[in-house]
Amino acid sequence: MGRTKSGTTQLAEGDYERLRRATETYREDLVLRLGAEVGLKPAEMSQFKPTHVVRRTHRGTDLYLLAVPADGRNAYLPSDVEHDVRKYVRANNIDETERVFPVTPRRLQMLVSSVGERAAEKTGREELVDVSSRDLRRYFARTLLSDGIHPSIVMRIGGWDRIESLAPLLDDPGEDAILDALSPESDESDVEPNQVETDRLRQVVETARTVGSALPTVSTRNEVEQTVCDRFSDSALYQFAWIESDTTDARASLAAAAGLDEASLEAIRQSLSGRDTDSADRASRTRTVQTATAADLPTGTARGSLAVVPLVHGETVYGVLYLALDRGDVTDPEADVLLTLGHHIGQAITAAERRKLLLADTVVQLEFQCSDHNDLLVRLSADLSCTVRLRGVVPIEAQSLLCFLTVRGAATEAVFDELMAAEAVENIRLIRDRGEESLLEVALSAGSTIMTLTSYDGTVSQFVAEDGVARFAGEFSNETPLRDVMADLTDTYPDTELVAKQEIERPARNTADFRQSLATRLTDKQQSVLRAAYLAGYFEWPRGSTAEDLADSIDISSPTLHQHLRTAQQKLLTSFFDDESEGQDSTLGL
Repeated sequence: MGRTKSGTTQLAEGDYERLRRATETYREDLVLRLGAEVGLKPAEMSQFKPTHVVRRTHRGTDLYLLAVPADGRNAYLPSDVEHDVRKYVRANNIDETERVFPVTPRRLQMLVSSVGERAAEKTGREELVDVSSRDLRRYFARTLLSDGIHPSIVMRIGGWDRIESLAPLLDDPGEDAILDALSPESDESDVEPNQVETDRLRQVVETARTVGSALPTVSTRNEVEQTVCDRFSDSALYQFAWIESDTTDARASLAAAAGLDEASLEAIRQSLSGRDTDSADRASRTRTVQTATAADLPTGTARGSLAVVPLVHGETVYGVLYLALDRGDVTDPEADVLLTLGHHIGQAITAAERRKLLLADTVVQLEFQCSDHNDLLVRLSADLSCTVRLRGVVPIEAQSLLCFLTVRGAATEAVFDELMAAEAVENIRLIRDRGEESLLEVALSAGSTIMTLTSYDGTVSQFVAEDGVARFAGEFSNETPLRDVMADLTDTYPDTELVAKQEIERPARNTADFRQSLATRLTDKQQSVLRAAYLAGYFEWPRGSTAEDLADSIDISSPTLHQHLRTAQQKLLTSFFDDESEGQDSTLGL
């Protein structure tokens, strides 16, 4: 069991059974099963009624489905879970039209957390403390995917609207397990032709691995694009490759054996642009691999078909990759491999663009005001007459953001009820409750202006919604198509207006500046403890020293050591994450 990149807890083998053994009531066990074996969210469990269960007969076998009112999907209800539901309904005299769990979604989330804490205490597995209802849904999806259920079916019965949402539930989209899954087994009844196809596909998979493994070693978009072309042209399977995008000229990387020069490449591009259908446009719109046959290209330029692969991450299409096959046509399995790789390339480009924004000396800041209730946070501030402030955003999936919000002036329970009723909210977690102000972790898949800004690789530097009006600012690189940003924003949220646009210079900071900033925040004791822990290998894995070892060496108690370490780490992270935003002017005065 461990924490994923998105900050969620991944249940290891046996953890789900440990959770079930830690339940103390029939209701707790049923809630766990509906999350981990049926894939229901807390809000869906809260609305679940016995009448939602339907029986279907398929090929002589009775199957049970659960009609989910929230989105109209039919979730699969295993027969033993259906039996437990029936048993629970009878034991509690629940009518067919009554809710099985007549409590708020927040109460069900708290129930799961309580079981996790209990399981951690009983088993000694501290990771179980962090288990949430979202982790149960991920366990549900991961189990089905590992059983060979097609992702489209998992999406349908689990309520995910995009296949990218399932990518984090796999071990790693770039690892052998995923690409190998695309390789068909040879057909013994027809060995010769199928063996040739299988051998080629394995070589395609290996080429994709080679390209994918090179992506983490480069840091700019230009380097990503050139590296992809270089690696494909080095392969015996492809003659040449080039990438076209909205922001860069086409660039070719030619295999020596292909004999393709600049003039030949230009002839191919002109030939493609003269066709009735634009393969690049169709690949971008449909997000599928398109092809052109060798007959469609100038004579002597290509021996095989041309594959046109969209480079996509989230809602952004960065361009297309053109690949000329050494021979033959593009088969469906090969197209699947190339499409998967196209997503990985898109992800690498996204990372490069975000890195460029972080390191840029100047950025463009756009400041907006929005009173559109299509924005979930605007609506929340209006309905509860409260103030919602964004503390930070962390991308967790191609279509999701983890937003850290402070809400002032509303009861935490009311905030939970309001957010859980929204389809765009995947999960909520209470971090801290101080009565009039609470700190929440909210996973969003849509429904906020924040999503629009981040889809263009923008950084949301400020966001405050108060009594139905939000004021927010986004920072973008100078190469971002700002007209598109504003058009998308106002199309989705019409009651939004641009308040200010300005170019901001970021002050240059070096290592000495950072250390000085940190030194002014740390006490001598905190700095000593932090340095001792670092030198003693306390932060390494496995640890070179335990907290008890350090406490003995420094001659302080273990609780005091933990207090100094926690405070010092908080100040260190504050210096790293918060200093860049200090001192930046805003016309909104946020």
